[in-house]
Amino acid sequence: MVSRIAVPPADLPAADLPVTSGEVEERFRLLVESVKDYAIFILDPDGRVSTWNPGAERIKGYTEAEIVGKHFSIFYPPEVAATGKCDEELVIAAQEGRFEEEGWRLRKDGSKLWANVTITALREPSGRLIGFAKVTQDLTTRKAAEENLRSLAAQSAALAEKSRIQEFQERFLAILGHDLRNPLAAIDMGAGILRQSISEPASVRILDRMQSSSSRMTRMIEQILDLTRSRLAGGLEMVLEPVDLRVTLTRIVDEMRSAFPTHAISLDCPPLEGTWDRDRLEQVFSNLIGNAIVHGDANAPVGVRATADMNQVQVAVHNEGPPIPLELQKTLFNPFRRGERDSRTAKTEGLGLGLYISQEIVRGHGGDIDIESTASAGTTFLVSLPIHAIGKP
Repeated sequence: MVSRIAVPPADLPAADLPVTSGEVEERFRLLVESVKDYAIFILDPDGRVSTWNPGAERIKGYTEAEIVGKHFSIFYPPEVAATGKCDEELVIAAQEGRFEEEGWRLRKDGSKLWANVTITALREPSGRLIGFAKVTQDLTTRKAAEENLRSLAAQSAALAEKSRIQEFQERFLAILGHDLRNPLAAIDMGAGILRQSISEPASVRILDRMQSSSSRMTRMIEQILDLTRSRLAGGLEMVLEPVDLRVTLTRIVDEMRSAFPTHAISLDCPPLEGTWDRDRLEQVFSNLIGNAIVHGDANAPVGVRATADMNQVQVAVHNEGPPIPLELQKTLFNPFRRGERDSRTAKTEGLGLGLYISQEIVRGHGGDIDIESTASAGTTFLVSLPIHAIGKP
């Protein structure tokens, strides 16, 4: 018996033999299963998962047994799926052939991924819809990189805006520091010269008011300068030097006694030497003693008392009179906090920067200001300072 072996015709190489549809399907299955970077799966016409590749398991987190038969809306945030979006996507894919978008999807563990999604309608030669092919690419890393770039761009824009504002503030400081203070100094000097040569009472009162207003405006400008410098530089600059606190407090008290001759001020301060900014401390205690005089009982003295230990100095400025309400104490050191009109002078306190700047100065020395105010004991501002301030780092 002779065996017969089928030999391909001479004009048709073995490699070009026709491939059966079953072989094509098998090769496609092997291709899909080898893809790890894309989720590739089939949906039935109603949107239920019917196939699942390893890439889908890696990206979505579900095994084939867990997901086959589930509706693909499981991959969408609940609030999105509730809007009917999944059905709309299938309708668009069926009508136009495909649907594509980028958006947030959910993994099995509930974490979100940013995905590029393509849904393609699958039809028989007759045109009957038999399902959808869905391909998902995880773009979360790219999305994060884009967000970082946008964040860096926003930060760069913010820094540019901050630089522009700082330049404006520096120009504003220059205007305050030179263009306003110099004319005020000229007004004050001129009023002082005229005051010496004029004796008519009405004119004297006018000149006195001019000098008082000029001095008040100068103090307001200095406070605004201090506020702006503090905000720009993160604190006021300190010029530290050896200071005898008793000498400084004595000078301030003497000035206050001259300015308020009808108000008694007592001073109890031993020689206290330390390292501080002399001019800034004068600014603090002038403010605190002035406030105590203005807001305290006119018939009771203002007391200034200083004590020290090995590392710290404490200066208490005390006045009798109505206490500061507790709710007001909480905001007392806020900038631009204006108090009630004084019942005796009917004048406002100015810009409301004095206590804020005083606190900034004391903190710039490494110290702090506390307040105690009760109806029975009066009001005391307690300034604590290290013996040797180190200033702003």
